[in-house]
Amino acid sequence: MILGHLYVVSTTLTRPPKDKLAICVCNERNLFVWINTNPRPHGVGQFKIDGNSHGALNHESHLDCSRLTTFLPAELHAAQDRGPISPELASAIVEWLEAERPITLTDGHYKLLLDNLRAIA
Repeated sequence: MILGHLYVVSTTLTRPPKDKLAICVCNERNLFVWINTNPRPHGVGQFKIDGNSHGALNHESHLDCSRLTTFLPAELHAAQDRGPISPELASAIVEWLEAERPITLTDGHYKLLLDNLRAIA
């Protein structure tokens, strides 16, 4: 996995299992943030992404920054790399996270997310 790249991952972590878009935010630990069509109902850490901000997106979506997740090894092995997010998108996410820190992230995950997105920006 490559830091800052967007992947399509067929995962069993959803009910029912399906393809999910996710951005790698820590390649050493295989940590990702998910992209959802709609914001999560809890409303925490939902960053709106324009549908034109990456070639793999075709409509407005929401980056779920309320948690970092990983996938099963087989799912990661089969994941499809759709290329890096832009430095501009990474910078916008960082700016938003600094203003709207998700209360659900541990200090360690929050710092890791900011530091790694800053490295892309």
